[in-house]
Amino acid sequence: MTKIVLTADRTLMCDYNNIPLGSFFSCIPADHWASQTVFKIISGNPPHRNGVAVFAPYAIRKIEGGLILKYGRDNVVVAHPDHLDKFITSDTKVVGITVMDPLGLGPVSMSFTYGGMFTSYTKYMFLKLMDSIRSKYKDRNFKLIVGGPGAWQFEYRPEIAEKYNIDNIVSGEIDHIVGDLFEKIIEGSMPHRIEEKSFAPLEQIPLIQGAVMEGMVETMRGCGRGCQFCEVTLRKLRYMDHDFIKKEVAINVKEGKTDIHAHSDDIFVYKLEDYKDMMPNSDAIRDLFKAIMSVPGVTHTNPTHGTLAAALADPLLVKDITTIVKGGPDQWIGVQTGLETGSTRLVEKIMPRKLRPYRPEEWREVVMGGLKTFNANYWYPAMTAIVGLPGETPEDVWDTVTLMDQMEKLPNNHFIVAPLTFVPIGALKNKEFFNLDEMIDESRFNFMYRCWKHITLEIDSNLGSIHKAPPAIRAVMTVVAKLGSKYTMRHIEKYGKEKGFSIRHPESDPIPIRI
Repeated sequence: MTKIVLTADRTLMCDYNNIPLGSFFSCIPADHWASQTVFKIISGNPPHRNGVAVFAPYAIRKIEGGLILKYGRDNVVVAHPDHLDKFITSDTKVVGITVMDPLGLGPVSMSFTYGGMFTSYTKYMFLKLMDSIRSKYKDRNFKLIVGGPGAWQFEYRPEIAEKYNIDNIVSGEIDHIVGDLFEKIIEGSMPHRIEEKSFAPLEQIPLIQGAVMEGMVETMRGCGRGCQFCEVTLRKLRYMDHDFIKKEVAINVKEGKTDIHAHSDDIFVYKLEDYKDMMPNSDAIRDLFKAIMSVPGVTHTNPTHGTLAAALADPLLVKDITTIVKGGPDQWIGVQTGLETGSTRLVEKIMPRKLRPYRPEEWREVVMGGLKTFNANYWYPAMTAIVGLPGETPEDVWDTVTLMDQMEKLPNNHFIVAPLTFVPIGALKNKEFFNLDEMIDESRFNFMYRCWKHITLEIDSNLGSIHKAPPAIRAVMTVVAKLGSKYTMRHIEKYGKEKGFSIRHPESDPIPIRI
């Protein structure tokens, strides 16, 4: 008799065997046997209790928390996507689906699928879920709602929403108003597209009511760096207090998630006071991690995002965080950070605050110094780099290639660079998608090649030692990942050869560095 059923596709419900940054595997193509094998082995099976999801994405848990305040615990459930029929009845009023990259248009998926020539697992699993709902509930009387960070993708593919008869597509922060919003949706008084532009006041953000994938807790919202290609920079900065965070940590620990992921869009901005130079509020950040680690049962804490510039500006803070969260040579800290480009021209144009307190012309030194600081303190950065930024020239792309060459020459370096194709979001929403197959040239091909070459190198040398799966599973995953990465490299090399592109090798064919 559940009134509201919430769920997500399997790519958002899997734990990827606790491989650091393993969720990137959800963006690989579903079209080839090699990638299918990799995904099956690495993704894992989402646990459930009689169909109720044990772990769920953080976004779902926030919506669940807000709805429970309105409708009560018995009327709201977060269901495993394979067990919706246990909860959807004639009494169900809403089925809500949280999405991250439902149509494969996200930057990582667009890159991994060669601009959409193949089908990412994020898209494949979402459409599979939608097909199941459509076939099982042909005469449904419930409202079908899709929302979350990936809701923007339906603006570019409205025919998908029409095909599956999606009643409402919701974007923006709604956890503080979700109860009243769902009531209006049930009444049928809301438009098809709902875009909430207000930001949730801290006192109105609900607590999660169940455990989250990767033991995630939110420490803040917003970023303040102002990069034009990013949606997060449009959000107002807010900081959760320690008591709120610790309550959510305890909920995760209760379900066995003792390795907590402290989510932010830049952990070094937590309780920022220096908005001009963006020097970290070091004491506040130390106290944050001490608070999380003080919760009984917590064994480790991992920040999700952090900037290279802040790491270089305050290396002692990075060292202290490692000590506080019990990091070290046997417990590396995976962190996502933005490389984005090696071009100081583009840095100054589209992301000048990303490297504060430094200047755009110092970007190369910032990247190299930040990487060294991270690695020296057992932080493993997964970087993103974007090809096809508006106004990009071949010289800009070669700058990125040469910077990656320099990074790879650092002693004992550990990093990956995920190659992304430009997607029009944030302040650049009015620009066009970068079409890889139509806009590829020799510089952009070499960019993709260098990224994947280093990913392959890291898989060969480090994958077996940086994740915590049981030894037998770890061995199998390592072998499969190595075979998959080499398969990808062969495919990239074949693609370049067919296009007539030469691979530039830094040792024998160095590219001049622009000053």
